[in-house]
Amino acid sequence: MIVSHQYQFIFIKTHKTAGSSMEMALGPLCGPDDIVTPMESNVHSDIPRNYHEDTLLGKLYSRSRLTRKCIHRHSPLLGRWFYEHMPAWRVRELIGEDVWNRYHKFCFERNPWDKVVSYYNWKKFGQGKPMPDFKTWVMCKTHRLPLDASLYFEGEQCLMDEVLEYKGFIGRFNDLCQRMNIPFSGNMPREKTNITSQPVDYREFYDEETREKIAQEFSREIRLMGYVFDPESPR
Repeated sequence: MIVSHQYQFIFIKTHKTAGSSMEMALGPLCGPDDIVTPMESNVHSDIPRNYHEDTLLGKLYSRSRLTRKCIHRHSPLLGRWFYEHMPAWRVRELIGEDVWNRYHKFCFERNPWDKVVSYYNWKKFGQGKPMPDFKTWVMCKTHRLPLDASLYFEGEQCLMDEVLEYKGFIGRFNDLCQRMNIPFSGNMPREKTNITSQPVDYREFYDEETREKIAQEFSREIRLMGYVFDPESPR
């Protein structure tokens, strides 16, 4: 998640939409007063900044997983705490209505049937977690799906000025940077990519039951972006 006062934008990070790559591209370009949240691959670099209060508790919370388990990240004890996959409503709450209304707010979104397969493979192969078969994982209520509408919707209202389609994201990202006068070089870092050695056709993972489950769970994204399962057309 990034709040750039220098370029006047707010980037809400969704799952499996090259968000980490975009953060690695944008982070070094941000100004000293901008808010850039950390992630696993840059937490020890000089890219993250201004995401916690400069207090003893704020510094401890940023370093200690135990402290983060004991204190909720929205606790008033922490003051302003910004984090990676942060919902837009919470960002608005912390930065105030004036900045929120003036800045350009955007995120990227992906066909949910495709996204869920990518997320499953990331958990299984990228993180090496013991995973059940795909159908069991999708249908089980205790497993977390990458439901990102809650990050950029408030009820049925989309809070973004722009929700960009993930497919062809490099071209869309380049266009966005040009419009926002962000001096992006065109060199996109590759974070959390190449998880599987062979191209994946997401349609092969689904049966009628799992396909319908995703349609129900991701209904807001599907309505907003016009996504379809698309069983006939090649990817």
